[in-house]
Amino acid sequence: MITKKATKKNAIPAVSTYKLRSSEIYYKGIRVMPSYIMTGGNILIEKSKVTMATEDIAAMLKIIK
Repeated sequence: MITKKATKKNAIPAVSTYKLRSSEIYYKGIRVMPSYIMTGGNILIEKSKVTMATEDIAAMLKIIK
């Protein structure tokens, strides 16, 4: 939302998330990591996305440390 407001376009391309997960995308020198947002009942339905979101969080922690 920040980049959309500032530049009138998204920082992350409109492509399936699973295709972008291994990409390194930067906006103004800051790494932006596309991932899945699991809310409500979705977390119970799509177990593979829970696994991918967990992997993304682990990757983010490695970058932070």
